[in-house]
Amino acid sequence: MGAWLNTVSAQEPNYVLGAGDLVKITVFNNPDLTLETRIAEGDIISFPLIGQVKIGGMSTFAAEKRIADLLEKGSFIKKPQVNILVTQFQSKLVSVLGSVFKPGRYPLERTTNLADLLALVGGVTPDGSDLVTIVSATGKVEYDLQKIVGKADGMKGIILSGGEVVFVHSRDISVMGQVLRPGKYAVVGGVRTVADFLSVAGGVSPTGSDTITVTTVRDGKINRFDVDVDSLFRTGDNAANIELASGDSIYVPHAPMFYIYGEAQRPGSYRIERGMTVMQALAQGGGPTLRGTQRNIKLNRRNAKGDTLELHPALSDPIQPDDVLYVQESLF
Repeated sequence: MGAWLNTVSAQEPNYVLGAGDLVKITVFNNPDLTLETRIAEGDIISFPLIGQVKIGGMSTFAAEKRIADLLEKGSFIKKPQVNILVTQFQSKLVSVLGSVFKPGRYPLERTTNLADLLALVGGVTPDGSDLVTIVSATGKVEYDLQKIVGKADGMKGIILSGGEVVFVHSRDISVMGQVLRPGKYAVVGGVRTVADFLSVAGGVSPTGSDTITVTTVRDGKINRFDVDVDSLFRTGDNAANIELASGDSIYVPHAPMFYIYGEAQRPGSYRIERGMTVMQALAQGGGPTLRGTQRNIKLNRRNAKGDTLELHPALSDPIQPDDVLYVQESLF
């Protein structure tokens, strides 16, 4: 978006002029001295009769007085009445980026606040979050609008005077894989940690793993680590339940599975629970049929080379991912 043109008829006298502002200067009863000009680099203008005048960095009221004093001291006009009107505000620009309806550079005719600025750009889009970052000459500050909107000063207490970059974050935390509602979610008030985002995504589905993968991006470096789901919701265990930021993601893989065939009540595929034994795996399948037997179970398991081994496990042996249990028919 280009510069926003705004002409005001009632302008505050404390507006501080700056290079780039377009001003219209009039002197009462002296139409030949009317001048419309842009304040140049160095904050100066060239005015009839008195030449170059520095008015940048001054309020409009102070600039009017300076021109009037020079006209009177030069014996050009007695008690001149000077008026300065800013017809185009260019010296104090604020850049608004991210998830707003009308991103661009906006000149400020006066000191304004974040609430007014967001209204000026049409508000936050449906994909936008409550997280807003403001970058200025003094540094970077992050605001959670959900936390401040109910306060007495709220967004009106966040003052902008020009030169800032305002970035409205988007719903860009990805929660994918075996969750009930996979998608992208915003960093908003009260929703910041891994546990928070799993909750808003509906939680881990019945086919989801107990171990999830969290990917974070910090200072351009990608970090990827596995997290035990139970630890996220355990009281006092905050080591893995970190706060997420823009660009981070959560992936819930499919839970490791095992398979039951043969003379089982409910043959099929089942999720492996933590520490599951052959006996517990058989229980998942409803146990043997009347023709089946626990005494004669075969287990097919792949080794590290990919070869399939046929084993005769004990009921207390642990189940491993992709094991195939075969319940054989009883011979007597």
